[in-house]
Parts: sequence; C-alpha cells; structure tokens
Amino acid sequence: MAFWWKKTPKTPSDYARLLSEQLNKFENASTVDSRRKIQDDCSKYLAGTKHFLLGEVEPEPSVEAVDELYSAIYQLDLLYDLLVNLAELEFEARKDVALLFATCLRHSRDNKLVTVDYLVTRPKTISLMLRAPQMALSKANSSDLFLKTGSIILESLKYEQLCRLMLRDPQIWLFFDFAKSGSFEVSTESLQILTNLLTIHQKPVATEFFSQPANLHKFIEKINNVMAHGSYVTKRQSVKLLQYLIMIRAYNHLLTAYINSPDNLKLIMILLSDRSKNLQLASFNIFKVFVANPRKSKPVLDIMVKNRDKLLHYLQSFNTDSKDVTFLDEKEYVVQEIESLPRLVSPNGDFSFGTSPQH
Repeated sequence: MAFWWKKTPKTPSDYARLLSEQLNKFENASTVDSRRKIQDDCSKYLAGTKHFLLGEVEPEPSVEAVDELYSAIYQLDLLYDLLVNLAELEFEARKDVALLFATCLRHSRDNKLVTVDYLVTRPKTISLMLRAPQMALSKANSSDLFLKTGSIILESLKYEQLCRLMLRDPQIWLFFDFAKSGSFEVSTESLQILTNLLTIHQKPVATEFFSQPANLHKFIEKINNVMAHGSYVTKRQSVKLLQYLIMIRAYNHLLTAYINSPDNLKLIMILLSDRSKNLQLASFNIFKVFVANPRKSKPVLDIMVKNRDKLLHYLQSFNTDSKDVTFLDEKEYVVQEIESLPRLVSPNGDFSFGTSPQH
C-alpha cells in the first residue's frame, strides 16, 4: 500500500513517532492553515499506523514488527495524546482513533492483553477517557465527538481490569447528567455506557461498587432523577436498566435498598400511571418486586395500604389486551397481593397514586 506523506516511515516505530510529533504541534498552531496542515499529517500517519497494525500493508508485517510498533505506542504515551487532541482531528481521523483503540485493546501476547495491562499502569489515560465526553460537549459538532469518545469507553469496558478502574472514578456519575439533559445521541450513548459499566462485569460491580453504601445511595438518587426528569426515551431506558440491575442476584444490596424506600415506590407508581404504555409496562416490572417483597418496610406497606383501592382500580384496566401469559400471571399475582392488604375506609397520607411524590 502506498502512502503519500513527505516523511516515509522506515521502521514500525516511525509510524507512532511521526504521529506523536504532529499531535504535539497542535498546542502551538497559531493559524488556520498551520492547524489544517497538522490535521492532514495526523490523518496520514494515523491511517498508516492503523493499516500497519491491521496487517493491511505490503508486504504483510511480521509479528516482531507489529510488536515494535506497539512498544513505540506505549513508550510515547500515544493513546493519551490521541485522547487529548481528539477534538483537533478531522472526522475520518477520529474514526481511526476509535478503531486504533479497539485494535490495541485486543492485542495479546503469551495469553496476556498487553495494552490492557499497560493501561492499568496508566490510570491518567482512563481518567482522561472518562473526562473526554464532558470536554467534547464544549466543542463544535459536540454530539459526534461525544459518540467517538463514548465508543472508546464502551470498547474499554469489555475488559474487567479497565472496568474496575472506571468504577472507582467519580467522573462516571456525570453520565447520569448527560443522560438526563443531553441530545438524543448523547443521552442514549450515556445510558449505554452506564449499562455496560454496571452489567458486563458483575463481580466487581457487586463487591467493589454496590457494596459501598455511598455508591448505592448515590446510584439510586441518580437513576431516580433520570427516570423522573429525563426525556421519554431516557425514562424508558433508565427504568429498564434499573429493572435489569435489581434482578441480578449478586446485586442484592441494590435490590434491598431500592424496594424498602417509600420515595422509590412513589416514583415507580407515578411512572406506572404515565401516558406511555411502554413506560407503564417497564415500571410494572419494578412495581411487582415491591409487591412481592415478603418483608416490606412499614413506610412502603403504608403507601400500598393507603392506595390499595386506587391500585386495584388501575390494574383492572391495565394492559388488558395483552396475550403474554407471563405478564398475565404476574399481574394476577400482584392484584391478589394488593387485595390481601387491609382496606382503609378513608385513606390519608402525603401521597396518592398518580400524583407527584412529595419532597
């Protein structure tokens, strides 16, 4: 494959070295023309690096040559520099950066993920990776840049060692804010990042994240905020995420904390009466867990008792056209459980089914 740059790489490490040199020039670029020249050179050297690692050059590079290039990438801290300057690169070059990260992360030698092990020793790169989406939102074409940084994070989350590092980084909480108030693309990407962060590697999430009361309470606060104040799409996605999480056996800390809170029950009951049928159904899958809990807290039980008749009236006409046998069985069970609650002649309290929770 022929390349068209003036400086031709003579060794594998030249690909990384020449790209690093160009990236470091952005800081001092004073004119539009100089910046464009640096962008062009970065695109060329980045494409060359990618093609070399993928074996798309002739002759096909040897294993030793590829290892030499990887070593240069690590020694030059090139992955960090690419994240720092991602906003400066051209559109196609940004796509190449995302592909380069994915390719590097898959690189293994002697049954070891070399790049993953390298990044574990460079927590500043993981921290920057999580900070990059916020930085992207202040730039032009912010959604596209956000998605590129998001794709790098999603690729990194496939590896448990990197997921552990991200779980410890306080910047992960920002993705709840992005999910609630961002554009459609930003919101959905943020929720996908949170979903992958909390579901792919369940052991560290259970033992290192949800086992900490501070994380547990903050997660509930954040997810409730998205469910209450997000757009329709983010409400539905966040409800489905919560439903999935509380059903994971290893996350018993989360399940117990969530279904014993009266405020959480109030929110789910409000969502259960939403105008959207899909959101109603998603909320029902959480509501049924509150109902099925054999050891309800007194505040939760009080709300159900006070709203007993209203709930029964609502469920009587809830999703009556469904042919889903599982849903119908679950609905019948929920109705029977609510019917077994004490009946109040004149319900009182600070909450009534279908109204907003009191704060």
